[in-house]
Amino acid sequence: CEVDVRPGGRMHIVMRDPSGADYPMIGVFREVVPSERIVFTWQALDAGGNTLLDGTTTVTFSEEGGSTTITVEASADGMTAAAGAALGGMQAGWTQTLERLEAFVAAGR
Repeated sequence: CEVDVRPGGRMHIVMRDPSGADYPMIGVFREVVPSERIVFTWQALDAGGNTLLDGTTTVTFSEEGGSTTITVEASADGMTAAAGAALGGMQAGWTQTLERLEAFVAAGR
């Protein structure tokens, strides 16, 4: 995976599910405001590198009482007939990612 977290920076991520299936994604960071917000566009790709769907994700961070709340809002556009699998895994993927982040932070890393 490659991630260049700055406005205009690009990402290439390959997510792998428990069965070993890979789900590649590319994107561009549109907005990066430290401790506040990250906005990026993305394209979910099939195994041949063809676009399944395009989207935009906004991740916001808010602090209250010494704890940080992360809110993820995603929209998808330009869906193909094969996009259902990519959409179906988004909530589970984000949930797993945020749970891993929480464990990482709790471990004091």
